[in-house]
Amino acid sequence: MNRHSIDVRLTAAALLATGMWAATTCADEPQTAAESAKRERLAAMTAVIDAVVLQTTGDSPKTLPRSEHPLLRYTNPVTSQFAEGTLFLWLDGKRPIAAVSPSCRDDGGMWWELSSLSDEPLRLTRNGVAIWQPKSGSRPAALLPGAPAPAATPAARLAQLRTQARRFVLREERRGGWQEGRLLTRPLSQWEDRERGVIDGALFGFAETTDPEVLLLLEVRQPAGATTAEWWFAIAKMTSSPCVMSLDEQEIWTASGYWKNPRGPEDPYVEAAVGKIDLELLKR
Repeated sequence: MNRHSIDVRLTAAALLATGMWAATTCADEPQTAAESAKRERLAAMTAVIDAVVLQTTGDSPKTLPRSEHPLLRYTNPVTSQFAEGTLFLWLDGKRPIAAVSPSCRDDGGMWWELSSLSDEPLRLTRNGVAIWQPKSGSRPAALLPGAPAPAATPAARLAQLRTQARRFVLREERRGGWQEGRLLTRPLSQWEDRERGVIDGALFGFAETTDPEVLLLLEVRQPAGATTAEWWFAIAKMTSSPCVMSLDEQEIWTASGYWKNPRGPEDPYVEAAVGKIDLELLKR
């Protein structure tokens, strides 16, 4: 039995002894309704992406699996009172290849953001129609200078990954001013894929509150036959706002505002409306 269950039983016994159980049970009912609405919102967001297929391109396209559960459920009260979103990944083996973030917005609109983490072209279809065909990620993978030799254990490598992530700083233009993104120090995903030469990898998020604005992929790679390991990084945009990413205080990537520029299905990042949700589900 976990600690929460023990606490609940002790609380129930105390309330029964004092004749307060009935009143407390009534007070708990709105919380149950809120949890039910939360599950329904997740189901609605998941249904949006259940109808899509993401594939590699070429002579033998491969359909990529999606993470069964969201890596993250987030809110952003700075931007909106009721909005809620989720973050899922498509995977190639164990490695993230693309991200999708469906979200419910205050007006009942259902939106999604799509972002490639791949250096290769991808093709996404919805109900059989191709709607996204990115050529590469927001910033294709590159060598990370000044990184250490990989540590011998997974725990020590995780510490190294976190240290390397802190070398990056995101600045984002929001509400007429520039602000620094908050690094989520716990990786959203971590993997090892020795068959593909990946000793360790992690996906970090830079967020406003808990809402990821940019994803940072870090990997330690040592392909078969190589005598040394190398650190690589890639960047995936998850916001329509202008962004600047710095490494060791040097700008390495900039992205302009999504809605003020020409947009097309080959863009590495896409934001679009994809449906509606019952407003009552947002406010419960």
